[in-house]
This record gives sequence, structure tokens and C-alpha cells, in this order.
Amino acid sequence: MSLFHKKENEKGPQEISEQDLKESTKEIIARVQCPYQVFAEGTLPAVVNKAYEKARERGWQEGFVPILVQSDDTLAEWLGILDDESYSIDTIRKQERQNAAEILQQRYGDYMEIYEDEMGDRETWEEEHDREFMGEMEGGEPLDTLTSFVSFSGNGIEETILFEIPAENPWEVIAWMPMGGWNECPDASEMMEICHYWYEKYGAVPAAFSHDTLEFVLDQAAGDEKTSWEIAKEHYAFCPDRVDQGTESGTLGEVADSIRLSTVWYFWWD
Repeated sequence: MSLFHKKENEKGPQEISEQDLKESTKEIIARVQCPYQVFAEGTLPAVVNKAYEKARERGWQEGFVPILVQSDDTLAEWLGILDDESYSIDTIRKQERQNAAEILQQRYGDYMEIYEDEMGDRETWEEEHDREFMGEMEGGEPLDTLTSFVSFSGNGIEETILFEIPAENPWEVIAWMPMGGWNECPDASEMMEICHYWYEKYGAVPAAFSHDTLEFVLDQAAGDEKTSWEIAKEHYAFCPDRVDQGTESGTLGEVADSIRLSTVWYFWWD
């Protein structure tokens, strides 16, 4: 099943045909093999967000989980693993459970050890940790819309696919979209466990993917001030760039402030 959406520009509505799709889009569609819609480059982000929300409502009734996927050559290449005989979606979905909270705690501890080593001595580390890394809970940006597929030029979106994934549970979409496993980005196995944990604890649903970003949606902001600090540490463990390159202040406090205000969680790995 496929739908090709119109986009608005100065010339009015324009159809995108299957022949006009990017090669990366065709490759991703062929590998994921699920019902889909395609949104043309330049489509307004609000149109895509609205379509996602409608698909999410239908998904509860029809038994699928929608995800938005920004098309590019890198992701298309990585998803070649779906064609590999050694990879099984069902095996990943039914993998033995891991303790995601412990995974995140271990990752956070490892990053703090690196931070301490960079400071040189314990006293300097403690001072710098509290002031320069933790900071104050302030300056956080409220996030309430999916944006990872928006063009850097600001002129609408990049070509984006809305898939209907036949997963029984939201966290299982990772089996169809096994990005990660490079640099500081968790591999598909750990990522699915973390998504499972965050869904059960906070109601966070994996919603939008690119080759280096992942966004979650929540029905409501995840918690009070104390809870937001705890979640911020987990976000840093999951994606250090959420603090290091995704904040103005470079502090965990800015992320915690954003979490308490937001119904979207955004992650980007450099």
C-alpha cells in the first residue's frame, strides 16, 4: 500500500509520483516492506506531524505502530542489514530481556569516569561537575512537535516516509529500523530495551528516525522536577550529544528543564 502526498509551493499543489522518489526512498521502502506514505521534499512539517497523529490513532485500532523516516543514502545503506540472512526481525523482537535501567546507569557511570579523568583530580571534578555539567534547571526548550525530518534550509521537510509497522508493541519498531551501533549510539539490541523501559516507565513512543536521529512522543510531559533530573541523566547516557551539542549551556540542567516541559524527546548522535 502506498500514498504519495502533495506539497505546497509557489506554483500550488504538486504530486510526487513513484518515479520521482529518491533512490534512497525506494531502497528503504523495499527493505522495510510495510505499508507507507511518502511526503515530498518541501512539505510543511505541520502536515507530516498531523499525518503521524492520525496514523497513531488508527494504529491503536488496526494493530500497527507508525514511524516517520527521513530518507537518505546513509540510512538506506545501513538498512541493508534487513536483507541479510543473518538478521531476523523476529529474533530481535523476542530477544532475551536486558535490564535497561542498568544499561543506562553503566553508560552514565562510564561517561562520568571520562569526565573525571579530563578534570585531573577529584576536587576539581566535583566542582566542575556541579557547576559546569549539572548546572541549574533552566533554559530548556519545550519540544512538542517532531522535527528530525525538517530541512536545514528551513524550507519544509526532506523527503520522508511514514511507515505502518506491524509491531505488537511500540518499542519493537527498532527491529524494523535497526539504526545505531556506531560511536556512542546504542546498537539495536540495547536501543530496543531502552525504548521498552522508557515506554513502560514514561509512555515514550519511538516516532521519528533518520540515520543519526531518533525522536520519541509522549502523551504528556514525563514528570516533576526530581523526575526530570533522573530522566536527563538517562538521556545523557543514551546520547551524550543531547547535552554536549544539543544545549546552549552544555549542562544537564537545561535538558532536565526541557524534559519537564516537553512531549517530544529528541536525540542526535554526531
